[in-house]
Amino acid sequence: MHRRVAQTAAAVLPHRASEPPWDPDWAEPVVEDPGTNAYADIGFAPMNSPVESIIASPNPQDEEDDDVEWELQNNGLYTGSYSRILLLNAFVPIFAIVIFTALALLPDLVWPIADFPSPYPSSFPFPLPEILISSAFFSFAHLLRVPVFSLASFILPPESACLTSTFIHVLVTNGLHLAALVVLQVRHTMDYPIPTCQDPAFRTVWWLSLNFAEVLAAIVQGYEQLALYRDVMVPEGRETEFLERLKSGSEPEPAPENSQQEHVTFEDGLEDARSVESRIDRGLDKLLVIKTRDELERFMAFLSSCKIPVFISCLQRFNSIFLSVGLTLLLSAAYLRSPLSLPLSDVSNQLSFLPVTDQLKVFLHSSTTSHMQSYDNSYIPFIITTPLVLLLHAILAALHTPILLPRVGVHTAAYVGVLVGIMTFFAGLAVWGALS
Repeated sequence: MHRRVAQTAAAVLPHRASEPPWDPDWAEPVVEDPGTNAYADIGFAPMNSPVESIIASPNPQDEEDDDVEWELQNNGLYTGSYSRILLLNAFVPIFAIVIFTALALLPDLVWPIADFPSPYPSSFPFPLPEILISSAFFSFAHLLRVPVFSLASFILPPESACLTSTFIHVLVTNGLHLAALVVLQVRHTMDYPIPTCQDPAFRTVWWLSLNFAEVLAAIVQGYEQLALYRDVMVPEGRETEFLERLKSGSEPEPAPENSQQEHVTFEDGLEDARSVESRIDRGLDKLLVIKTRDELERFMAFLSSCKIPVFISCLQRFNSIFLSVGLTLLLSAAYLRSPLSLPLSDVSNQLSFLPVTDQLKVFLHSSTTSHMQSYDNSYIPFIITTPLVLLLHAILAALHTPILLPRVGVHTAAYVGVLVGIMTFFAGLAVWGALS
């Protein structure tokens, strides 16, 4: 790099020749003595221009290091310490635990409730049902990814199948979020007619949105990707040694001219066959790892997982947590506002069990029906919010597909996820009245 800068500077900057041609409009430049210093009278030491310093002191070591690293990568090797990479990536689960702890304590610290009766038995207390249901539904949606993609690939072209399966997975994920509200009967246990942070249902929805299983699966997947580089890491300072070994190993060794036949017993033949079989198995395992690593790097725009900064991995976990909380709060608030969450049939069934007269039943039913009909416009928030949530979630999911991620880049996708995650998080708090 320094060499190219020096060549460009030497070509652009004017320099004197030994005998310049005479030109009446050209004044001969005044060349100062190198020993003189124009700043000596004010106490400064002699200074050189930045271009002169670049030209005078090129650093070929950097170019040599880049060439060595490039040659190692061409041979499937990477500079760095695998144990050091694992130690640095330990910050990712620690960061996720800190975020989960802060979000778990946030409702009780910021929006406390005087009386919070648990609707669950003492043997199965809050928030264990929310955690188990959200984890189970995430696992179910996660297992459907491969079958949905296979079915879409059977019908559509590869690119269309990838985007279609991603959108179907988004539909399933958000549908399961609504199903969790139905399973836990959140609307039936609400103390307020509309969603508010003072309602115990806010705690239920909050813990449903903290999807521990999703973050845990992402962390495990990250370590599995790092494990692909366990045997291809070159310690720093030994790059040249490994290159020399590669060069010497690539040259075929000459076979001996006078080879003698040795007597091989039956047991020795079995041991040789087993050793050959084990070598073949190890070779196939290495080829499978190389193939998986190559596909992963193509998916990440030829960026190896061991070279992704830990800061970006922490941002990805931050995005998944805050995006899950924000989207779940938005979707649940729109659903709980709509009459879909509490149909008239449930109201009629509840009124039928009241020990009152028939006239009172008719009166209560008519008043409840008129009350529910007055909230018919509550369908509007659900009709508006649900497509927006699905569209936003689908766009972010599409950014992490093999079609768009190599073009966008891992860093850009992480930064976009941070902005969208924070935006949806505060929007979800706003619709629950937690910011007022």
